[in-house]
Amino acid sequence: MSLRLVTLLVFLFFCSCSESNEKLLPGSSGNINNISVVASNSLWESSVGDLIRENFSRPIYGLPQAEPVFNLNHIPSKIFSGFATKSRTILKLHIGNKESISNFKNSYASPQIIVQVTAPNKEALSQLILDNISSIYSSLYFSELKEKQRRISKNTNKSPLLKNNLGLSLKFPSAYRIAKEDSNFIWVRRDIESGSVNLSISKVKKGNRGIFSLRDSISKAQIPGPVENTYMSTDFGYKPITQEVNFGNIKTLESRGLWEVENQFMAGPFLNYYIEVDNDEVIILDGFVYSPGTNKREYIFELEAIIRSLKL
Repeated sequence: MSLRLVTLLVFLFFCSCSESNEKLLPGSSGNINNISVVASNSLWESSVGDLIRENFSRPIYGLPQAEPVFNLNHIPSKIFSGFATKSRTILKLHIGNKESISNFKNSYASPQIIVQVTAPNKEALSQLILDNISSIYSSLYFSELKEKQRRISKNTNKSPLLKNNLGLSLKFPSAYRIAKEDSNFIWVRRDIESGSVNLSISKVKKGNRGIFSLRDSISKAQIPGPVENTYMSTDFGYKPITQEVNFGNIKTLESRGLWEVENQFMAGPFLNYYIEVDNDEVIILDGFVYSPGTNKREYIFELEAIIRSLKL
């Protein structure tokens, strides 16, 4: 038997074992945006715990009610065994000899991510977390987005209109329906008990207009309010924030804020993505939620997961 063939067989054997081990793992548990924080009681009740709560359960900008980025569930280190290890998203804080930040995938269940932060003492642990807060946060946040997209992909809307009209694709749940469409605009919505979750996708000429001028002009033309001559517009009483985000190699600006319908008791959060296709044309994806009196974090998060599935 040739050396090349032996090498190939060994490679296939280990790949097979790896796949088998993942299949043997139990399913993980945990709602989207819920993090199990594994730490000793003394760590959790110290400045280290305060630092975690301050950064990972801070309010999300752009929601009308204060809602945290993550719900945190503390699990004392000494009882981290059995069912507790099946949590889907875990942040472990550990006092050990060396400073390190490690990511582990599918250690006890599948799908699962564990981010472990280790340092010799509380002060060093706090500093290590502070120095790497962005990367730790991103690991957890984008893991949640990926899981949300995985769940969405199980039952997606198969309408060809996005591809046919706008030349792009998005994965969104079959619960969403096409509310309105033309050659350069599509509005999809999901009706919920308290209102609706919406996403509009437009391809427009950029001109000299800014993000919110474009957003409001599209809304005025395409998304009517409940009575004649009313429409959705940006609420500048609550300052929207804009930041550049990674979206492949395409320049993309993400904006979060509140919308309103003038002279009507209608308002809610929005999530807007402004994507420059070329020097003259932009794609605007605008997610907005109408659900008075309810928490809206999960609706906005679902819209972000949908938008980030965009393929041009």
